[in-house]
Amino acid sequence: MKILSVSAFSGGGSTLAAELITLRNCNGLVAQFTNYGARWVSMWVPDRNGYMGDIVLGFDTLDGYRMAGEQYHGAIVGRVCGRISNACFRLGDQEYLLASNDAYGKPVRNHLHGGIDAFHNRFWKSRSFLTPAGEEAVEFSIYSQSGEEGYPGNLQVKVTYLLQNNNCLRMECEATTDRLTPVNLTNHAFFNLQSSSGPAVKKNILSHNLTLNASAIIACDGELIPTGSLLPVDGTLLDFRSPRTIASSLAEEHSQIQKGKGFSLAYALDRKEGEELNFAAGLSDETSGRILEIYTDQPSVQVYNGYFMDGTDIGKDGIPYYASAGIAIETQGYPDAPNQPAFPSVLIDSSNKYSHITEYRFKTM
Repeated sequence: MKILSVSAFSGGGSTLAAELITLRNCNGLVAQFTNYGARWVSMWVPDRNGYMGDIVLGFDTLDGYRMAGEQYHGAIVGRVCGRISNACFRLGDQEYLLASNDAYGKPVRNHLHGGIDAFHNRFWKSRSFLTPAGEEAVEFSIYSQSGEEGYPGNLQVKVTYLLQNNNCLRMECEATTDRLTPVNLTNHAFFNLQSSSGPAVKKNILSHNLTLNASAIIACDGELIPTGSLLPVDGTLLDFRSPRTIASSLAEEHSQIQKGKGFSLAYALDRKEGEELNFAAGLSDETSGRILEIYTDQPSVQVYNGYFMDGTDIGKDGIPYYASAGIAIETQGYPDAPNQPAFPSVLIDSSNKYSHITEYRFKTM
């Protein structure tokens, strides 16, 4: 295995030094993270023959992440992930203006993934530790002052990654504030179960089988802003309640996808009350035999096949990333919730904290 090296992540030009943290479990799985954006930078898991491969897209060096065109690889994005329409929202009589940084719309007028100098673009404090069960974990924390990127309220955020001996990576996100403010965090890792480094990545994820526990998507307009309505997936190319290839969803025209190219879709998850975590998504690859199952307590999942990637970003082992080099499966609250009163709220205040738990469970067929 070519594990990322600490020296490749040295420097960073911050008051905090750049770090690379490596977690291992008793079965030989390896997960790596950096405090730059609290990013998940690699995940080494076995295929059906026991060969260990890195299934997370990314870069060999810190500079690769800082200079990438697709700037969210593996990062925690927020304060609010996804898009906020017209880069503003209201709380009572007060309107809050955010950074207009979403290049998808013309002119640029919407807010994306927390803004410009948001969580993905900052160095977090880190603390590595062992659990009472002897499992390895890392905790990242960051403080966001009131007014940063236009958001109200001082915000303290903590994200913990725990690599368990049952081959599960558990992510726990928490946030507290001193006044009413929206919070909606997610991890923006791209997965390729054929391995994200080496020649195999040239075989994109279009042949992967995808399963989504969702009977409706959150309908969006041409700028990927939610319309406020849910669109049933019955009888459409967007129905992944039973496993089917990603390529099959691109075979025909649909208002929510670009034929032959890709999609960035928010699914409203079907959930069972009383469960701590519900099954959200499954991804499997017949070639390698690898399986990823995702469980979460969040109500939505954003699925994006990286169709903006054009080969400009040169990833691990010098491989250029093109559309569908990997797929992001981002558990989260509903997008644009601050402007959609019918959507589940993403607001917190001093009396209640934000909490988000997602588990990534790795298996082989």
